[in-house]
Amino acid sequence: MAEADKACLAIWKKPEVKIEVVSIKPRFDHSKSSQQIERIAKKSGFSKSLRHASLLGLTHSSIGPSLGVATKYKVLEGGKKCLRLDWVKLTFGARKTNIYIDRKYRKGTCAYKAILAHELEHVRINERVIEEYLPIITKELKERSAGVRPFYTKNSKDAGRSIVNRLMFELDSVLEDFNRARMEENDLIDTPAAYAATQAKCADW
Repeated sequence: MAEADKACLAIWKKPEVKIEVVSIKPRFDHSKSSQQIERIAKKSGFSKSLRHASLLGLTHSSIGPSLGVATKYKVLEGGKKCLRLDWVKLTFGARKTNIYIDRKYRKGTCAYKAILAHELEHVRINERVIEEYLPIITKELKERSAGVRPFYTKNSKDAGRSIVNRLMFELDSVLEDFNRARMEENDLIDTPAAYAATQAKCADW
């Protein structure tokens, strides 16, 4: 990004910030054994429940942001191209959610329903924390986007990518807070006491 002069800075306008929340319905997988579910959990980095004897269910969600930008430019004296950020679009939410339930539990049984209820609670927790953090993330993005001043560039496509990289870097801290809060909330129902309460609901384990 080349240093801008007064003429270039004069084309600045506060960028519009657009927000899209995505929430894809969960996909249910009833084809795997407890051991296979445990391997999925371990591979995905979710290993907290592996402290227990077996993992009967798992909610695996892909949650995160994607950012798109649009720019406008003006050709100034000497043919130099001055570019400004026009708008930013943040897409945020659960892009993919897979719910796994041990195949040895038939649908409709008490055990199956208990596992399903537990996993759906994880889905609700994720949705709630997304809703809580969206205004915080939006506010941060608006402030950061307004801080992107016009600059000279020879390649508007490269300039757009640079802006996206900059904004994602500047959002990193608040996104870390979001992920930490989400994990902490989910951990509250993945405790020995919570699992014991689930086990106590049924006799067909």
